[in-house]
Order: sequence, then C-alpha cells, then structure tokens
Amino acid sequence: MPAPLKSHPEGRSRNGYGQCGSPAWAVSAVLQGQRVVPFPFFPMGQYFKAVNEDKKEVVCPWCLGGGAKLWEWAANPYGAIFTLLLRKSDEGGGGDFYGYHKGCDEGGPIRCPVSAIAGRWAGDRVMLVGDYDGSDIWKRLPQYQNITRELVEVWNDFIGIGDLKLKYNPECSCREDC
Repeated sequence: MPAPLKSHPEGRSRNGYGQCGSPAWAVSAVLQGQRVVPFPFFPMGQYFKAVNEDKKEVVCPWCLGGGAKLWEWAANPYGAIFTLLLRKSDEGGGGDFYGYHKGCDEGGPIRCPVSAIAGRWAGDRVMLVGDYDGSDIWKRLPQYQNITRELVEVWNDFIGIGDLKLKYNPECSCREDC
C-alpha cells in the first residue's frame, strides 16, 4: 500500500484512497474500441465534476462508477454525457435522441414528450470544475442538485449498447464530499 499522502486543501484526506474508499493505486479501466484497457491510476491529482453553474446542477463521476480526473473523463464512456446534456435542436431525425424510434421524422418536429435530460444544459454555463480550482465552485457543490441518477437512466435508454451504458452507484459518498 502506498505511503500516506498530503492532505487536500479542503481538508479531504488524500491518504491513498479515492472516493468511496477505493484504493487510489487501483487500476482504472478505459474502453478502447470494443475492449476495456486497464490504465494505472495515480494516487494524487485533481478531481473534476461536471457542473451547470446556471442551474446549480452537478454530475458526479463517482456516482457514474468512474474516476474523476480529467483524463478519466476524456477516455471513458461517461465523458460522452455532454452530447446528451448539450443537445440543441427543436427537430429530430436518424441517430438523434428524438429519432425514428421516438416517432420523429428526418428533420421533423418533435412530437413525443420532451426529455428533462436531453438538451437540459444547452446554452448554460457548463464546466468541468476541479477541486483545486480557486473559484470556490467546488465548495458550493453540496448545495447543487445532483442529476446523475436521472442522467444515467435517460443515457442508457438512448445509447442502447451494453458496453456504453453507465452504471449508477447509489453508494457514492459524494453528498459528503462534493
């Protein structure tokens, strides 16, 4: 086991364990093509959460069952959540959230019920906020609404491919450490 590490500036322990008690030296997995490739996880680093500053909402990567470092957001399927959250169009079509499977014609109006998730963050101030950032946004995250569970449900229904589906972690301790 690695030696204890320095304390996090916010008082959160950086003792070699990541969020939810997982060892920081554990192996993280990355989807490459159709297979999962292990990637070593370093014991220290900056954690990021997806934040909508206008709506005061947050998506927790640990609730998604993933890692929170910027590289992990970029190299894993849960980084693709932004395609759904940032969708902006009042029409649907093939390959769209509002596609043929929902009764929308190509370039046609959306005739089905509008999703509370698809396009939810379009046009808003959206960012990946790091826990080392000096803006104090990270400190305010416990007051923001965590939309991760709803996002996972809508994402999995939309994506339909087993390897790209997300798994919600109801045991995540993010409410204690946003």
